[in-house]
Amino acid sequence: MKRKIFSSLILFISLLIICNLSFAATVSASKTTMEVVDRSICEINIKDLGHFQKELTEFHSNSKDVVLTLTVENTATQETVSKPVEIFLVLDNSKSMTESYQNKAKNQYVIEAATKFTENLFNHFKNIKIGVVGFSSENYTTTYREGTLNDAKLLLSLSNSKDDVLASINSYTENGGPRTNIEAGLSVAESSFSNSSESEKYIVLISDGVPNLSLDTEHTMTYSGVNATNTKNKLKDLESKGYSIFSILMGSDDSKLENPEAPIVESTGKHLTYGELAEEVFGTVTSPTAGKFYYIDYEDLFSTINNDIYQNITVTKDNSLKNIVIKDYFPREILENFNFEYVKSPNIGKVSADVDPSDNSITWEIELLKEGEVATLSYKLTLKDEYNEEIVKKILPTNEKVDIDFETRDGKDKESSDVSPKIRLLVEEVPDNTISDKPIPQTGIYNVISTISVILIISILFNVIRFQKLKNKNKR
Repeated sequence: MKRKIFSSLILFISLLIICNLSFAATVSASKTTMEVVDRSICEINIKDLGHFQKELTEFHSNSKDVVLTLTVENTATQETVSKPVEIFLVLDNSKSMTESYQNKAKNQYVIEAATKFTENLFNHFKNIKIGVVGFSSENYTTTYREGTLNDAKLLLSLSNSKDDVLASINSYTENGGPRTNIEAGLSVAESSFSNSSESEKYIVLISDGVPNLSLDTEHTMTYSGVNATNTKNKLKDLESKGYSIFSILMGSDDSKLENPEAPIVESTGKHLTYGELAEEVFGTVTSPTAGKFYYIDYEDLFSTINNDIYQNITVTKDNSLKNIVIKDYFPREILENFNFEYVKSPNIGKVSADVDPSDNSITWEIELLKEGEVATLSYKLTLKDEYNEEIVKKILPTNEKVDIDFETRDGKDKESSDVSPKIRLLVEEVPDNTISDKPIPQTGIYNVISTISVILIISILFNVIRFQKLKNKNKR
């Protein structure tokens, strides 16, 4: 019994001591000074395409706070083709191209767009050659030989003379036949490229209709069927050999209209539409047969060839950074003793609203960072009014580490760094000129608590001893 009583007393005394310690564990920020002891900058190279850094950019001793700024920059530039370039313009010069659309001949839209395209390419590249092929069908004024390579004409072999190319474009409409043999035009272009394995080779095909003629079909001059299949297979074959193909079909306004010369669909009893015939050969814009396919209106030809196609030819490497995820981790001591707040929202991407308590981090997500772009955000750490005295005089890293996940043209990757600025807290020691040589009883809250604790312990001991004496007396 005595042992139980003694154990209870020891436990009680221990709780009182812990209580006293907990009361004395905090320090007022008003009596504290803060200093920066290390301004190390956290820097991470993102392959050879970008750079990340986290830096202590502001320090306010009066308000006891620091501002940290995170910056991620895409330091790359767009890379252009350095290899020799060979391009063939494969142009429809069938009789239908002489018809008018919006008071302008269809072939005039081609001439204007191809002229500007040629000028832009020669201005951009130092080592470029352009050739021109016209295709339709063998003209009736000559020997009747449709369905052969004679349905296409090499109007200009690959040339590095801008003037020769422009002259060929302006005269490409001469001697066109009544039908459209796209396969012949593609075949003539293919045979006219150089044999150099160092050259980038491109084919730009422009037509106002789907083929109603192909090679080795003799007099089978119909839409769909064998002509569509032969042309489609030719496009696939060229792509498999490494040619970059841009197919442009004008006349998208008529895509839903029936073509009276096309086969009749048995289930509907209607002719195939122009759009359905185009899909048989070229696929769709989103799922093309080969390369890229554009189904456009005549008036859109100029912008299509001089913006989209030009950009695809002149820019060969995508140096953008994608799906960037930056996780900035904080030490537990920082989050327990400092208030966190954003002072500058990210100019690109989005950041978590607050610190995630599950791993003590914030997350900054950037879906796309283009060449030359710079993204930034800033946050502030401010010392709380009351903080744990255990961190006084301790050197505190403001951050634990930074992890960066990102994606480049070569795939996904990750980098990390634990470099961080560091701060230190010091409690001001103010001298007291009223101190006596003899100790003066202290009346602060901590001493009051201690005094009460001692009184309680003595009282309990006294009552326990008294109770034990009475008990022993009764036994007698």
